[in-house]
Amino acid sequence: MTRRILVLAGEPSGDLHGARIISALAELVPDVEIEAVGGPRMARAGATLRRSIDGLSAMGFVEILHKIPAHLDLLRRLQRDFAARRYDLVITVDYPGFHLRVAQAAKRAGIPVLGYIAPQLWAWRPGRAERWSRAVDRLAVILPFEAEFFRAHGIEATYVGHPLVDREADAPLDRETARAELGLTPASRVLALFPGSREGEIGRLWPLYREAALRLRASGRVDEIVVAGT
Repeated sequence: MTRRILVLAGEPSGDLHGARIISALAELVPDVEIEAVGGPRMARAGATLRRSIDGLSAMGFVEILHKIPAHLDLLRRLQRDFAARRYDLVITVDYPGFHLRVAQAAKRAGIPVLGYIAPQLWAWRPGRAERWSRAVDRLAVILPFEAEFFRAHGIEATYVGHPLVDREADAPLDRETARAELGLTPASRVLALFPGSREGEIGRLWPLYREAALRLRASGRVDEIVVAGT
C-alpha cells in the first residue's frame, strides 16, 4: 500500500535539510509518495512540490507582515488536505512559528506529526513546550541536550545528530584539499562571508558585508575572500 508523506520547509536552509530527509525516505521506505512545501533541493530529491517556499521566508516585522497572507493561504490549503486524510505522516523542518500551526492542524485531523530541528524553547519561551507537546508526536532533535529537555516537557524526542556536522564527518577535508577545491592560495589569509539564506536578510546585510570585506583586503589584513552560496 502506497503511503503518502508531506515534508515542509519554510526557508532555504530547511530546503537543504528537507532534501536529505526525502532522499533517506525514498531509500528506506518502499512504496512511499512524498509531497513537499519546499524549494529546488527538495524537488530534486524526488518530492512533488505542493508549494514553493519562494515568498514565504521573512525577517523583520515589516517583511513578516507582507508574508502573512501567503502563510494563511497555505495553511488553509493544508487544513483541507488534512481533513481529507491526504497524508499518512507530516514532517516539519525547522521554521517553528508557522509549523506549529501546521502541526496543530494535522493533529486535529488525526495525522501523526514528526518535527525535525526543534524550536529552541530551552533558550527562549520554554512555556511554549506544552503547546508543542500537544501538536507533535515526536521530535528529532539535533543537539544532544535537547532530547532530555523536551522529554521533561512530555514530548517524545530523539537525538539524531546535527546535519551539518554529520555531513562534514561523512567527507572530511584537510585544510590543503579544501583550499585547493576553492581555488585558494595555500598560505593566504582568507575571510569567509556568510550573509544568510533569506532573500531579505541578504539584501540588507550584503552591502555592509561586502564593504567591510573590501576594506579589510585593501588594508592588507585579508588576502582572499570567499562568499558562502545560499
